[in-house]
Amino acid sequence: EAGENFNIIRNWVGQTGDEEFYEACDRYGVMVWQDFWLANPVDGPEPDDEEMFLKNADNYVRRIRNHPCIALYCGRNEGTPPAGLDKALGELVGKLAPGMIYFPDSSRGLVSGHGPYHRRSALQTFTSWGQGRFHSELGMPNVPNYESLVRFIPEEHLWPQDDMWGYHNYTLESAQKIGTFNAAVERMFGTPSDAAQFCEWAQWVNYDGYRAIFESRSAERRGLTLWMSHSAWPDMVFFTYDYYFDTDGAYYGCRKACEPLHIQWNPATRRVEVVNVSAGNLTGLNASASVLDMYGRELSTAECDLSSREDSTVECFALDVPEGQAVYFYSLKLTDKEGRPLSENFYVLGRETDNFKALHKLPKAKVKYRMEGDRLTVENLSDTPAMMIRIIARDAETGGQILPAVISDNYFHLMPHGSRTVTLKTWEGDDRVIKPEIRGFNL
Repeated sequence: EAGENFNIIRNWVGQTGDEEFYEACDRYGVMVWQDFWLANPVDGPEPDDEEMFLKNADNYVRRIRNHPCIALYCGRNEGTPPAGLDKALGELVGKLAPGMIYFPDSSRGLVSGHGPYHRRSALQTFTSWGQGRFHSELGMPNVPNYESLVRFIPEEHLWPQDDMWGYHNYTLESAQKIGTFNAAVERMFGTPSDAAQFCEWAQWVNYDGYRAIFESRSAERRGLTLWMSHSAWPDMVFFTYDYYFDTDGAYYGCRKACEPLHIQWNPATRRVEVVNVSAGNLTGLNASASVLDMYGRELSTAECDLSSREDSTVECFALDVPEGQAVYFYSLKLTDKEGRPLSENFYVLGRETDNFKALHKLPKAKVKYRMEGDRLTVENLSDTPAMMIRIIARDAETGGQILPAVISDNYFHLMPHGSRTVTLKTWEGDDRVIKPEIRGFNL
């Protein structure tokens, strides 16, 4: 109900062999990219005993082949198995799982890979890598919310960033190049004063970056897998929900971009697109856009009627940079023939790429909420936008954060006197009473 709309997971180098994993993927409709047990040639040696390796592979494929979730088999991560082993694995899969795809290399041939793994602007993401093949690994740093940061970074190391951050993979070196992330935060809003402010501003980078990763696949919809969706320990890179199961801006950027039917803005073409991955063939749709100044006042509009086939991307209309606006918004809506909403999307943009500093001039906004059952409605009472609204589930008795919490939408913007209704639940069996906390950039 509030997942990320992901539909495939890579069992990297065959690290997970538990039956429960495959049963869960069957149950929830998640396809599995199944690797054999070969790390890339830099990280792992060739097998000492190919005969034993093949006996294990034979046993393993027989054990998992009847799971509907199995989508493909891959011989090696970022490399090719030894020639004899590669040929034997291909024959084994062909014999034991007829019709199933086998290919030798996770990063070449039928697919592409090798990242990148650092933060890039949306335009860079849309224009700097190929569309023609499934992409096996792509990611970027992801800074957790402050509530999670203080769970694993001692107070004396919270600010400024130091080696303790590096122990949790927030490093200048290696693929994540966190200097690109820090630079994006500073370009957007300026120099943070402390870790709490850094984490708050970082959610804009998280959301926009991860949304662009998936939206940039719109041209041919070949798909990709993230490196990664979840980290095995408290981390600051390569995840979309953190070690404590808190869902930050990246989670909701992915959820938005991976909608089965999705309206989006393409920064490379400067056009609005409707992407239909798995929503069936649809007619009588209307795509519309409002260009707003940073106070939420409408500057211009555009719309078009369209039909959308499944597995297609339809270009609609162009949107340009409005005159005299340091920061401006694109508010996009897709509706059916009865005017019912099918997809919405919202972009904060700067005349200078990723420069949102003018938003510091926004007056304080005021919001209120009401909760009826598991439905939470947040309303902006102000004449000014309420930006980057974050809903936190808290225990009504203790005030502590409730994790995991299942929230259908988060990190959204409310224009003057606008409202948004979301669902807010805890896991089944958690009987704590929720008292939401509402935060935001200018609340």
